[in-house]
Amino acid sequence: MHKLLFLALIALIYMFQIQLRYGHGGLEDNKRMELMIAQQEENNLNLYKRNEMLRLKIAALKGSSDSIEARARYELNMIKPGETLILLPDNNK
Repeated sequence: MHKLLFLALIALIYMFQIQLRYGHGGLEDNKRMELMIAQQEENNLNLYKRNEMLRLKIAALKGSSDSIEARARYELNMIKPGETLILLPDNNK
């Protein structure tokens, strides 16, 4: 009788260990989730850098009509062959 009880307890402990390792919310799920979080944080950092660059471009475009003209001419291919477009800093400030 004691041997059966001992074997049943060992089997129960083994089942709990398997549940802890491979079950829903177990160690394997935890490792997978940590990897997904690290990948998402890296992706978020890249998106944050891209957004900062866009904010700087927008600030530059809002600051001067010359920069708007230069960007429009460059994007619409309105620069003549051999022409060099140079923006000088505004001396009025």
